[in-house]
Amino acid sequence: MKLPKIRARLNRRRRSWGFDRNDLRRAVDRAQMFYGLLLFVIFLAVTPLASAHVVQSVYHSGVRTERSEATTRHRVDATVVKIKRLHTGREVTVTWTDSDGTVQNGHYTTWRGASLGDHPKVWARPGGVGEDPPRTHVRTIGDAAASGATTVMASGLASAGIYLLLRRRYDKRRYRMWDEAWAGFDRRRIGP
Repeated sequence: MKLPKIRARLNRRRRSWGFDRNDLRRAVDRAQMFYGLLLFVIFLAVTPLASAHVVQSVYHSGVRTERSEATTRHRVDATVVKIKRLHTGREVTVTWTDSDGTVQNGHYTTWRGASLGDHPKVWARPGGVGEDPPRTHVRTIGDAAASGATTVMASGLASAGIYLLLRRRYDKRRYRMWDEAWAGFDRRRIGP
């Protein structure tokens, strides 16, 4: 593309966004454009910092949880000894032999079907047993990415909401000015 064509396109875009000395633009139009641009600049300045802070906090919390669960949870070879039907699933009681030779038992609630004598995949942890394995690093990264995206969306929605409220206010003012101009035009005398 040639340089004059690029300049012409950029100049046309600048004028369409309101950065010109067009006599037909009113102060209301310029104020709306100014505040819209200000909100956009604030969004661009604040959002990366807020998003980085949230992502960092969620990531470090997830890594701490990974380390904690990796040291406190271990997989056990359990056998189902009792099943109690509940309204929200089944309460399964299992028994297993711990690494030091002691027989342990515990129960957990599950939606999965289980029958007596089954060997489900369970994880022993302090205070009981459950189907949840230790937290993985992939889950930590996914949670951090999702929280970052949510922060960007929330910040963008807040900026867009404020702009829409401003636009509504300026539109009311603009319509009122149009009505006054038309009323003034009707009062003018036309003819001899």
